[in-house]
Amino acid sequence: MSFSYHFCDGTNDQVDFVRLLCSDTADLNHVFEDTEILGAYRIQQNVFQSSQFYSGTGGQTTLASSPVSYLRVAALLLDALAANKARLASIKQLLDVRLDSSDASIQLRETAATYRQTDDDSGAFAIIEQVNDGWSFKDRWWKTFQRMSGGMLT
Repeated sequence: MSFSYHFCDGTNDQVDFVRLLCSDTADLNHVFEDTEILGAYRIQQNVFQSSQFYSGTGGQTTLASSPVSYLRVAALLLDALAANKARLASIKQLLDVRLDSSDASIQLRETAATYRQTDDDSGAFAIIEQVNDGWSFKDRWWKTFQRMSGGMLT
């Protein structure tokens, strides 16, 4: 049973920020283990896969790790908690609100949805290059090669 929370010291932000968002900051009767939070990161990270991160031309043979949002990890954990009735029955208070287990599920899912909406509206965006046929694929491949080689090939 591993619990750590040292907010604002910068030593374990990956766990600490999610604990803060999930209101799981007290060691006594904590809800999530550190390993569960790190597992949620791996789940969330594996959801997003893109060929844009693969570059055989740049010598990179594996996908780069994409950044994972603290908000999305917290939302995933809150949804998992809301789905687990046995574990949810042990949650008697969320922030300053006392809840019974039937209302807690609704509140946890609403909080998770709010976190996802906040992340969606954060201003981040992705550029997607569409390839419709073999010729446009070759054109895109060579342009990617040129971008990754620093424009040295013209």
